[in-house]
Amino acid sequence: MDKVRPDDRTARARIRDAAVVCFARDGFSAPLRVIAKEAGVSVPLITHHYGTKDALREVCDEWILDRFLEMKLMAIQRPSSVKETLADTASASVLTVYMVRSFLDATSSARSFFDRFVEQLRRIMDSARQAGIVAPSADEEERLRLMATQNLGSLLVEFVLNPPDDPATFVDQVYTGRCLAAWMELYSQPLFNQSPAIETYVQSIKEKRGIVDS
Repeated sequence: MDKVRPDDRTARARIRDAAVVCFARDGFSAPLRVIAKEAGVSVPLITHHYGTKDALREVCDEWILDRFLEMKLMAIQRPSSVKETLADTASASVLTVYMVRSFLDATSSARSFFDRFVEQLRRIMDSARQAGIVAPSADEEERLRLMATQNLGSLLVEFVLNPPDDPATFVDQVYTGRCLAAWMELYSQPLFNQSPAIETYVQSIKEKRGIVDS
């Protein structure tokens, strides 16, 4: 029989990891006592390390966004890692649902999270462009915001319409089950064929923005 490996994380790290799981599973209203139980610590120890739940959430936000950046950059640098990421349902589900829940809580935290998400996405797109994976944009800032709102927004709608029993169910059925393949097709294959209607849209947008063709 295998010996149980001791948890060598610090108490602070265990609390953060437990909070991420609880926030993803139960939402940001999850009380400290639930987080303490998940981490195997006392509530006073949480306040000792983090002070308030808002401060703890701030740390969790940063951790989630760092993992998102790390995962995407790894996929660019080592494409074979995509299979590993998709196979790691536990980690992917917590990360995805945490990000979705960040926008169900309509507070200043949601705006801050989104702004930081866009900055991480910027680093990802810069890396992908340098690797020749994506084409440059005529307006990179607007493309970044559109991609961020489209990706998070579509998941948010699905989450509201079909509330999952747990994060893993949501990711398996909605994210990897349906959305991911559709997104890859949308981003990798042309959606529109050349037509007078499309040309008129493009020209009208250019005129509205004061862009003159050379």
